[in-house]
Amino acid sequence: MKYLTTLVTLFLSSSFLLAQITFSPNIIDNAEPTANAANTVTTGDFDGDGDIDVIGGAYQADHFSIYRNDGNGNFTRSTIDNGATADGARFATSFDLDEDGDLDILATSSNADAYLWYENDGSGLFTPHVIDNSSYANEAYSIGAADFDDDGDMDIVGGANAGDALVVYANDGNENFLILNVLSVGDNRTNGVRVAKVADVNEDTYPDIVVAAFAGDTFSWYENDGNGVFTPHTIDDSVNANGATAVDVADLDGDGDMDIAAGSNNADQFLWYENDGSENFTTHIIDNTSSFSIGPRGLSLVDLEQDGDMDIITAAITGDAFAWYENDGSGVFTGAVISSDPTYSNGAFAITSADIDGDLVADIVTAANISDAFSWFKTEGVILAIGANALESIKVYPNPVHDTLNVNLPADLSEVEISIFDNFGKMLWQDHSDNQGTLRVDLSQFASGIYYMKVSSSEGNITKKIIKE
Repeated sequence: MKYLTTLVTLFLSSSFLLAQITFSPNIIDNAEPTANAANTVTTGDFDGDGDIDVIGGAYQADHFSIYRNDGNGNFTRSTIDNGATADGARFATSFDLDEDGDLDILATSSNADAYLWYENDGSGLFTPHVIDNSSYANEAYSIGAADFDDDGDMDIVGGANAGDALVVYANDGNENFLILNVLSVGDNRTNGVRVAKVADVNEDTYPDIVVAAFAGDTFSWYENDGNGVFTPHTIDDSVNANGATAVDVADLDGDGDMDIAAGSNNADQFLWYENDGSENFTTHIIDNTSSFSIGPRGLSLVDLEQDGDMDIITAAITGDAFAWYENDGSGVFTGAVISSDPTYSNGAFAITSADIDGDLVADIVTAANISDAFSWFKTEGVILAIGANALESIKVYPNPVHDTLNVNLPADLSEVEISIFDNFGKMLWQDHSDNQGTLRVDLSQFASGIYYMKVSSSEGNITKKIIKE
């Protein structure tokens, strides 16, 4: 099963053909009071109006902001937090933590030494909550969420750079968090945690944690037994992991298991670790010679040209470049620049993707630390394939849904398979349909929250986000 990253890249997309891909830059914010030392970006429809908004965190500005999209890639900024809890705003990611059907924000502030969550009221107005500001959050760097203890609610994992800490916090069901497991034991695997990425590495349906330890020069993963008890495994502690600083997880070579894409800041290289299916990993260097790979800092996965495999988009802070590496489907990557223009890319720090302008193509969203800029790059040259219009005409209603979801399939689709996944990528329901028309799906037993429905057909694939009330 593909991890949720694959689902999200399919969201609002279908089947495409590769053409000459180019990127047109657009500033979201480069004002010093709100974007000084731009460090992090995450995306989602936070205000419920059907388009993709952007959350930005600026380290020197001590500011978390929401940038509301008008649907065409024009943004209006509002402050989420510029108080003491945003001191050293470092990282943000989107997640429906309280499972009420809207996207909240999980964040870290390195100077405030705090793991945070910002509760969304559904319209993009946020209430701040401190998860932990103890020594375990000393220079808090990374945060993620999953149901680690299998009790039906979303727990938290936090990673702290100066604290050399990796900690799992259990949710009591009401978003009160207590320490479930301290995973840092003083070894290199948690020495200077920069990334704690949630992923089901061994595909046993239990969420694991993949860690990049900058000072420990180590990539590792923590295997979850399903109850929040973890066993650590080293992926790489060789010179290839010198200054480990970025990871993401997906099947990169098409063999059905979960591989690791990574960046090592001090080794000046991007690389990936091939899983043999039993979580033994083989190192493959992607790039350690171009300017794109000098000082890796950010990394994300997206099927940019929509050919069915996962490409890698990257940020190199010393090389002052955002780049992408095209996957040939077997894990062989070819690099090309997205931007090295100093207006957008000096101190390239963070990168992600989303369909910003509603043209069904994944665009690039970035944060540049020295340019003091949040930007988005319109992806051009990706052509909709035959059958994409049929996929786009699939209707899913009502959405939000209470009990019964109606899926209207057009007559020109064939060999249709419909699957529903939870917010972690676990498949909960699947059906094959030879009949066009309206399929009724009973969701009455599903918990409230966000789900993803993937429709696969001979004409291509598309994924729809479903909100269960």
